[in-house]
Amino acid sequence: MFAQILKDRRTELGITQQEMAEKLFVTRQTISNWENGKNFPDIPTLISISETYSLSLDYMLKGDPMYMKKVEEDYKLIKKKRSERISHYIVVTSLLLIALICLVIVFLNDYVNENILGTIVILICIPLMGASYVVYKSFYQANGAQPLFIPKAYGIGLTINPNHPMGKVIWLLIGIGLLALLFSSIASI
Repeated sequence: MFAQILKDRRTELGITQQEMAEKLFVTRQTISNWENGKNFPDIPTLISISETYSLSLDYMLKGDPMYMKKVEEDYKLIKKKRSERISHYIVVTSLLLIALICLVIVFLNDYVNENILGTIVILICIPLMGASYVVYKSFYQANGAQPLFIPKAYGIGLTINPNHPMGKVIWLLIGIGLLALLFSSIASI
């Protein structure tokens, strides 16, 4: 439906595919692909099409289930990428904080309470573990049987696959262990 609407409106306006391509800063082949339903424009281009053709976005899109499905898939991908990016920031920040604390321990060993530093390190490790879980869970999605050990996303070596049934249990136990260490460390302060 979307493809037919584009083709019919362009024809009504008496504009060639090449002229429309120049107005939208795309190739003529791209216009042809849209009009044949082979692919769809991105959102900013869709807005330009709406303005150029004097058609509402609502009219162009709501009747086309294929386009609505593509938009839904695109938003899921955007949400997933945003979540991964936040996880990467947490991982990097946590690692930098741990390195900074290690430097503090080395240089100020005589002046710093070890219990407080230990508690701080554990507090940093908890979001690091959670972010790592999210990164590995999304990075190693596969259909069928999952291996228990997978290559690490950072550095060399293997890690536990959070998509494997036993891997989920191990990650959960690691999280519980970190929380137990945190409570123990806080109690000793």
